Amino acid sequence: MKHAKVSSTWRPVRAQRSKRRGLDGALSALVFNVCLLVLPLAGAGALLVIARDNLYAYEFSDQGARAVALRVARLNGELIQVDFDRQNQWDGLVDMELRANDIHAARGFLLSGAGMLPRRAAQVLTQADANDAELEIAALQLLTPNTRARYTAAGPLLSQRDANAAAAPPQAASAEDFELLARAILADSESDTLQFVLTGFSLGLAGDLSPDMALGIEVLRDAARREDVSPALEYEIGALFETALPMTAFRQAARARGEGDAAGSYANASAAFQDVATPERAAAARAVLDQLGDISNATSRAGAAALLTHATSLRDLPRLVLLANAAGDRAVAAAKRLPRDGRLVEAARGQLTMTRDLMAILIIAGAALLGLVTIVVMKLAQAAIGAWVRFRAENDDDYDYAGGQLVEISTNNWRPL
Repeated sequence: MKHAKVSSTWRPVRAQRSKRRGLDGALSALVFNVCLLVLPLAGAGALLVIARDNLYAYEFSDQGARAVALRVARLNGELIQVDFDRQNQWDGLVDMELRANDIHAARGFLLSGAGMLPRRAAQVLTQADANDAELEIAALQLLTPNTRARYTAAGPLLSQRDANAAAAPPQAASAEDFELLARAILADSESDTLQFVLTGFSLGLAGDLSPDMALGIEVLRDAARREDVSPALEYEIGALFETALPMTAFRQAARARGEGDAAGSYANASAAFQDVATPERAAAARAVLDQLGDISNATSRAGAAALLTHATSLRDLPRLVLLANAAGDRAVAAAKRLPRDGRLVEAARGQLTMTRDLMAILIIAGAALLGLVTIVVMKLAQAAIGAWVRFRAENDDDYDYAGGQLVEISTNNWRPL
């Protein structure tokens, strides 16, 4: 029996649809996987650009200062151990700092009453338009008589200060100190190089010294004596001042100018210091000293050193400057008592500055995220439509279960033997 050649009409339509759906599914899976790979890479690239260019700006504003001060006050409120006795514990913290002769920390706890006291007492200190001098007077009325008397005797209130009175400048280093350190540096490579560089800076050998820079040198000296400074920060500070004055270059310059004991004399060592610590090399170090001086002016020298112990990198300095200028002595109290877990530094929040590189990376990340969402929504819609079609088909007697077209088979396609 001979059969006629099967025509193309025998090919089921379901097979053609399955092939087309398979291609669509493979293409959407490819796009989904590409977007899934690009999105985290773009996010990591954005973080690298932000960290590389230091794009967060910590600018002072009155509204932002009030928000930062309130955050720091609430952090100080975490020092309260028993909730039903908050006012007595607040009074005890102020009294403890007064007995330790730390008026700045005592004032910090006093002004932090809005975040430390019970709600009814704290309402007195939550006036949005009140300055620190007015808040200090209002908070004094909430202290016990003994603590209040001790506080007023410790120093002038903020409202009694002379705004035009300038703080006494720190005592400058002497030439004898510099010469002593220079001889030690030339004789022993393991000597304290940071103290030597700071002494040279304080003598103006790396350029003219502003009052803020002079204060910054003293703050850095105080912080170097503390044991709670972050090792990572210590390393960055050492590397910064090593860049400002490379010790190898200084030793070579000093020995080239003089031999033996003459190499360590003040005249010879200071000249070598000035030759090596050029303005270009010392610019970054001078900027850091200026920031530390700004923190000291807004708080105190000891308070600035305490705040520096909460930093883990030199990138945290702009935040500390904002903290000091916005929260003042509240930040000193928090720096002295709070654990160094980064929460105090995070209380100062900046604004992100957009650049061309960051904008391009964010556009790529947005496109990848949009692609992921689009494919997920499309697949969910297809699944919903398919479920609806199957649901309708179960109740339709005329539904074609084969999923293809029916083909009429006639006897014309058959021949007898």
